[in-house]
Amino acid sequence: MARELHVVTGAFGYSGRWIAHRLLEEGHQVRTLTNAIGRDDPFNGEVEVHSLDFDDHVRLVESLRGAKVLYNTYWVRYNHPRRNFEHGIAVENSRRLFDAAAEAGVERIVHLSVAHPHKAPDWTYFRGKVAVEKILNESDYSFAILRPTVLFGGGRNVLINNIAWMLRKFPVFGVFGMGNYPIQPVHVKDVARVAVEQGRLRKNVTIDVTGPEKFRYKDYIGLMAKSMGLRRLIIPMPSIFGWIFGKLLGVFLQDLVITRAEIKGLKRGLMASDEEPRGVLKFSEWIAEHGSEFGNRYQNDLKERKYKSP
Repeated sequence: MARELHVVTGAFGYSGRWIAHRLLEEGHQVRTLTNAIGRDDPFNGEVEVHSLDFDDHVRLVESLRGAKVLYNTYWVRYNHPRRNFEHGIAVENSRRLFDAAAEAGVERIVHLSVAHPHKAPDWTYFRGKVAVEKILNESDYSFAILRPTVLFGGGRNVLINNIAWMLRKFPVFGVFGMGNYPIQPVHVKDVARVAVEQGRLRKNVTIDVTGPEKFRYKDYIGLMAKSMGLRRLIIPMPSIFGWIFGKLLGVFLQDLVITRAEIKGLKRGLMASDEEPRGVLKFSEWIAEHGSEFGNRYQNDLKERKYKSP
């Protein structure tokens, strides 16, 4: 019996990697569409690789031909015109991808969005996420929109690693405002499990994907420090000071450490949900086991993002 073909955008990245692993564990044939260069192949050649070229519709359709489900993890974190990162471009690219999937006969689209995109309409990152969700909601596609909060686990962990790096480097850690806003991290393997489960269904849904634990942000940072064996003074600071510090640190590191939209989203509680948690893996247990592994070097997100020219 032939194995079902499932397509994952960005399987050499973070969330896409664990969706692909989950699909392989279930015995499916997996293909990835990617324009990233210089990344390792964690699948030992088991995943078929096609180029992700949004400007070549015919090639895009053929790369999706025969697939049962498309798992879309494609997005851009920030606007960076020199690198062709732009939220408006990402919306249009998503539309082209979905159109190609429909023409190729893909039966289901599982799309990774972000928690509470409608609560931050003035920021292009979230506005773009809303626009992509609208494309799916106004279409005839069978789809599941997953809205994860903040991811942890699974190796890459850029956000957690770089917080840990700052905890190691500085005796004082400033949180934006009072730090009482909630954060509800979810393990990337839980997100992958939910994504593959939704790939088997056909009902159109939009669901939050969160972990089983919810923390105040300042307690989340304190838990990380404790798990790393560090004693750090965690103090409140005006958000603008935190952003300026991140900006200056980014100049030194040649990276974009934190964006104003990310700070605002965090303070508005967008990294938590009132829905029933779908994740089962606990951040407190995971960080207690792995805390000593993080923060020994800074992980440069901007330098890691290398793509073929459009």
